[in-house]
Amino acid sequence: MAQSEGISPTYSFSIRNKIEPPIIDIVPGSLRFEDADGNKAINAHEACAIVFELKNTGSGDGLNLKAKLGGTGSTTGVTTSPLQPIENLPKGGTREYRLPVTAGMGTVDGEVEFTLEVEEPNGFNSPPVTLVVATRKFQAPMVQVVDHTIVSTDGASTLALRKPFTLQLLVQNTGQGSASEVRYTLTHPMDVFMTIGETTANLGTLEPGETRSLEFELIMNARYASTQLDIQLGLTEVFGKYAQDWKGTFTLNQALASQRLVVQSRPQDVHTVEVASLRSDVDKDIPTGLPMNAKKYALIIGNEDYSKYQPGLEREVNVDYAANDARVFAEYAERTLGVPKQNITLLIDATKGQMSQAIAKHERLLEVERGEAEIIFYYSGHGLPEEATNSPYLIPVDVNGMQPSNGIALQDVYASLTRYPNRKALVVLDACFSGGARIKELVAMKGVRVNANVSNVPGDIVVLASSSGTEASAVYRDKQHGYFTYFLLKELKAGGWQAPLKTTMDAVQQNVARETARIGKLQTPVMLVGYGMDGANDKFTW
Repeated sequence: MAQSEGISPTYSFSIRNKIEPPIIDIVPGSLRFEDADGNKAINAHEACAIVFELKNTGSGDGLNLKAKLGGTGSTTGVTTSPLQPIENLPKGGTREYRLPVTAGMGTVDGEVEFTLEVEEPNGFNSPPVTLVVATRKFQAPMVQVVDHTIVSTDGASTLALRKPFTLQLLVQNTGQGSASEVRYTLTHPMDVFMTIGETTANLGTLEPGETRSLEFELIMNARYASTQLDIQLGLTEVFGKYAQDWKGTFTLNQALASQRLVVQSRPQDVHTVEVASLRSDVDKDIPTGLPMNAKKYALIIGNEDYSKYQPGLEREVNVDYAANDARVFAEYAERTLGVPKQNITLLIDATKGQMSQAIAKHERLLEVERGEAEIIFYYSGHGLPEEATNSPYLIPVDVNGMQPSNGIALQDVYASLTRYPNRKALVVLDACFSGGARIKELVAMKGVRVNANVSNVPGDIVVLASSSGTEASAVYRDKQHGYFTYFLLKELKAGGWQAPLKTTMDAVQQNVARETARIGKLQTPVMLVGYGMDGANDKFTW
């Protein structure tokens, strides 16, 4: 029997891979635009990013994913990566991604509409989403020194050898664009030494309108031979072409400025950049007014820093800008009111002894002028009433507010100015006597304001007072003066020295009342005329 071979039947198989697809979607609400300056626009020369969250609700991991980002519209200067690999996304996961966007100098004003889609190798792409972002053309900054001043460090009145002085420079970005990596370098001649400050420093970023106040303390040694001092400040920014160097030339023995000023820097709206200044408008361009009168005298006192002389006092009790009040009033006294410089006594942060000596000196001057003298007494600082009698006192910086009678009685000032005959005596008071103050009371008056008797004006005196009755005298911080002094100087600058005192005070009263009402305060300046006068106060002049 023959044997036969067994043959297996033929089968056909179709082998297919099992697919576990990722289902990827951009999380609703997660798509956003981020930029360096936070203005939500793509500015020229700015690095930005498109940020989004991606979630995977499928049964498989999202591998080899790529973000596809395209743009239409104002894309000139705007650069993106059109197809960018991104990190894998495991199933059930959510992850945040960032796609860079850069803008060159050629960026134009307009809008870019971005379309974002995430590609998956097997075609399980995310549905596309769109985002519209504004674009802005390049706005050039301009960094420059817009104001400067030099003041004495040790009380000297002129620029001199071996006398330290402070140079203050106000740097501002006056352009329309942001200035980054702003640096300065200060240079000065040989035999001039810097004792405080840095020769070079990085100021960081200056937004449009933003300022930086730079201060340098310098001193010339005895070998300095030139009659003038040249100082330069070199300025640079990131582009290397939107900054201007500054040069100041100062003459030895020239008069120094009145005081170092504190600048409050705040960026301005980019379309309305205003050039900043170290000084208020009334501190500059002081007009020439009355002719010089050799028999005209001025005693001017600005008491500001009480905390320096009385340990334990908070700085809030200081009378902000009282020193600036006095210094600038002294300039008006000389240039506008006709008081010779040698006839002006200016005291800053005066003690009781200093105030008493100065008052006695001027009483003697009135005596020797034999009735021909004119005198102006100006005071900015704390005033307080003596509680038992309501008598007003000027408070020196070394007198405790709990004992106002240790200060200078206002009636004693009046008496000293009228002890001998004179042609004219004018008292100007930027102080209140109610227990109030510009910032904080020097002493708590048990919560009760008192009506100090400041109106008892003797003889031939005219008094211009900053407030009435129980009112406090406020500080005009934007102008770096008390409200009363600021508007009084403003009237003088506008030609008020040619008008009767009453006309000037009517304008001052209205302006002070209006501006203090805007900040919720009540302040009413008054003009008081000595009881010995005929009452026709419209005839009194400066």
